Amino acid sequence: MSTLFITGTDTGVGKTFVACALAHALRARGVRVAAIKPIETGVVGEPEDALRLRAAAEDPAPLDDICPYRLRAPLAPAVAARLEGVVIDVDRLAGLIVQRAAAADVLLVEGAGGLLVPIRGTTTFAELAARLALPVLIVGANRLGTINHCALTARVAAAAGLTVRGFVLSEPTAVRDESAATNAEMIAALTGFPCLATLRHGEAPDGTRLSRVVEAALDPGI
Repeated sequence: MSTLFITGTDTGVGKTFVACALAHALRARGVRVAAIKPIETGVVGEPEDALRLRAAAEDPAPLDDICPYRLRAPLAPAVAARLEGVVIDVDRLAGLIVQRAAAADVLLVEGAGGLLVPIRGTTTFAELAARLALPVLIVGANRLGTINHCALTARVAAAAGLTVRGFVLSEPTAVRDESAATNAEMIAALTGFPCLATLRHGEAPDGTRLSRVVEAALDPGI
């Protein structure tokens, strides 16, 4: 079994879109996929990202196991939890990730925002990923500014001792700027990590487009 932690360079960069596309591509290969979105904020009613991820993975687990913390405020988890009087148990999250990983060939773990988003107090997703030695896939928006955002995320990952499998650039909107043609090349040169895929807005990427991302997810790693 293997696990892949999917993090963004920011919020709204297409992290859930990439995670769902990867889940579909893995299942097309006959891989059993499990999913977990440990914390989702900005939830009014049902946790939309977690539900999308569960559907893409065809994960039969209860929603409480797939998304154990759902918070109303569209804020960093630590802040949203404090406002609602919720105490996020990081030990519980770590244990649940280990438990969920044992239930499938590949577990996809989707963070909230980026690596330095606080979960509880000053404990961030970077510390949670490092605690469990989760390899990381970085998702960035293919637009002006993403070179810096991806490079910063890669440096944070390195400082935390995390293994980065590569990055994926997505286009959250139909509008492309001039940087979209050269971002992947520059990020790879700056970070030393490969661009595993570039996904256009609105497309339904097939397994061929995502083949390198699938291989990264299947790698048992460390």
